[in-house]
Amino acid sequence: MNIHRALHSALEHFQAGDFEKAESLYKKILRVQPDNIDALHNLGILCFQRRDYDSAIRHINRVIQHMPNNALAYNNIGLALEGKGQRDEAIVFYRKAIHLDPTLPNAYYNLANILKDKGDIDLAIANYQKALQLDPGFAYAYNNLGIAYKLKGDIDEAIKHFKKTLSINPLLANTHYNLAWGVLQKGQLDEAIKCYRKALQLDPQYADAYRDLGVALQVRGERDAAIECYRKAIDLNLNRPDIFNNLGLALQEEGQIEEAMSCFQKAIDLNPHFANAHNNLGNILKDLGKLDEAEATYKYVLRIIPEHIIAYSNMLFAMNYNSRYDAQTIFKEHLNFAKKVAEPLSFILLRHTNERDLHRRLKIGYVSPDFRKHSVAYFIEPVLSAHDLKKHEIFCYSDVPFPDEVTKCFQQYADQWRSIAGMSDEMVTELIRNDKIDILVDLAGHTAKNRLLVFARKPAPVQVSWIGYPATTGLSVMDYKIVDHYTDPKDMTEQFYTEKLIRMPESFLCYLPYEESPDVGPLPALTNGWITFGSFNNFSKVSSQILYVWCAILRELPQSRLMLKSQAMSSKIARNQVIDIFEKEGVSADRIEFMSFVPSVKMHIDLYNRIDIALDTFPYHGTTTTCEALWMGVPVITLAGNTHVSRVGVSLLLNVGLPELIAATSDEYIAKAVNLANDPDKLKTLRERLRQMMRNSPLTDQKRFAADLEQIYHEIWNKWCATV
Repeated sequence: MNIHRALHSALEHFQAGDFEKAESLYKKILRVQPDNIDALHNLGILCFQRRDYDSAIRHINRVIQHMPNNALAYNNIGLALEGKGQRDEAIVFYRKAIHLDPTLPNAYYNLANILKDKGDIDLAIANYQKALQLDPGFAYAYNNLGIAYKLKGDIDEAIKHFKKTLSINPLLANTHYNLAWGVLQKGQLDEAIKCYRKALQLDPQYADAYRDLGVALQVRGERDAAIECYRKAIDLNLNRPDIFNNLGLALQEEGQIEEAMSCFQKAIDLNPHFANAHNNLGNILKDLGKLDEAEATYKYVLRIIPEHIIAYSNMLFAMNYNSRYDAQTIFKEHLNFAKKVAEPLSFILLRHTNERDLHRRLKIGYVSPDFRKHSVAYFIEPVLSAHDLKKHEIFCYSDVPFPDEVTKCFQQYADQWRSIAGMSDEMVTELIRNDKIDILVDLAGHTAKNRLLVFARKPAPVQVSWIGYPATTGLSVMDYKIVDHYTDPKDMTEQFYTEKLIRMPESFLCYLPYEESPDVGPLPALTNGWITFGSFNNFSKVSSQILYVWCAILRELPQSRLMLKSQAMSSKIARNQVIDIFEKEGVSADRIEFMSFVPSVKMHIDLYNRIDIALDTFPYHGTTTTCEALWMGVPVITLAGNTHVSRVGVSLLLNVGLPELIAATSDEYIAKAVNLANDPDKLKTLRERLRQMMRNSPLTDQKRFAADLEQIYHEIWNKWCATV
């Protein structure tokens, strides 16, 4: 037998993927020469490729018995041990290989991979760099070095090494995928989409790339394409709960509520402890007005993960919608949140060293996830645009991963724009401290993507809650909440806040109407011959109690109709909830018009031209919807309560000059709606005058509002400066 020829032939079979013929030849060689080093080593590598790790170790150990200084053999046993899950033992063999041959790049690379996965990032980086010094063309080492920098939080270094990898080998699908992550972190959405598509071109079976391409397309507003990507990812891997969860989110945005619920449930079936899927299901239940079921779902999440701040905040937010809770109960639960989640951070509070100067330029910081197309934008933009920049340096801390045109508009108003998307609470806290912010303003409260745990660390000496949330944050370190005399009359609501209330002299907010708002049209009743009531509020605010009141109004006016518009109206579940109550109360379903999505903001605003009178929700009043209605000449009937959340409509109507539309009881609410519907002359006059009334009111006077707000900022700054 020609051993040399047999070894060569076996290697050719191995490289061609014909492992059976290669193995047969190696075994024939070993029967002739039992200690043939090449046959033993190559047979061990073949067994490794088959994932027969024990046989691989046995064969390669025989190599070491004959050649105890064979560094490559130690490296390959390390690979087999790693395959068995014995990673600590593998490290020993990789280090032995490096000791025997310090010029072996693969040993450094393999050692670095384990160190990276074990969280020893700096040592992993050092070993990748050593491998690359020895082999500058080692593409996989560059790729994994990029991943190590990603784990370290160094996005620029990660991107640099992913690009270097592709300059060596542009056919690595995984590296295109990794580069997509990096450019996404820099806000380069279009570039990320190109990278994902390149990864899929190279590897059409790449389920993760389909999933993440779906996320990117969803952010860009291409929901249909995103849904298609998620479905392809599911076709490739039917048992991935994360992909079903993502598909559920996209379908929810698309208004396909029932199918979205089904996807979240499928994710939960695959992983009963998948907290985010439970949380997302809770959000849908909340949006459908099933507040008790939503709360039970959030509580289940908190049993799985007690520190799940997102679910906790969602539960608190939902309690504000639920009419079965009184203000004291809601307040106590906010205190419980602070005790469980925020107060444990009190030990890291540091002394503030801001210069106590009453006359210097103040640094004001605004923190928000809503510097984008969002209802909060209508109320923060007029303030940012009107700030006196000679006296105030404005910092915006934006938790917006993918900026849109509204984000770009906001950027021009800030002296300093800080993107905090993807940053940990600790990193954001340090950033704010280093910026030496004097007054830090939270615009989110317990709404989505809030950063309350940054505020819990008290990065600024004065902290303020404003506009984003209608109740207390519960945090003892949140110093103030900005309200007005109408939302929070003196001695009415103070006991429901941990914050000290600061009352604006007129309105607690300033509204910037949509710049492309259509003209106010004629009163629809004049053409229709009947009154059309409307509510465009989130369906979470529409309780059974409200529906019964609305039924009473429609019974009093047999020809009248009701238009309901919200995302939830795309769901049969929500529509049937409404229809069941109305029909039980003797109001035919054909008098109700349901609307969900419209393609643009302008079309949404134009829908107000189809209604005569808007009906506010209670106990949770509308804010943006009320402002939109008034701007479009539509009067709003509201019911005053005794908490901020149930008095926003009071503030808006009093500031615009319509106290007669505020009811004190549900019976009075019904009477005011009916009386106004029976007064076509007043409706016509209001239609013609309301936009100008809005223009003349404090609600849209941004310069006056900003000046009042700045005066408050200086007053609370002076108080802090006076403290010891």
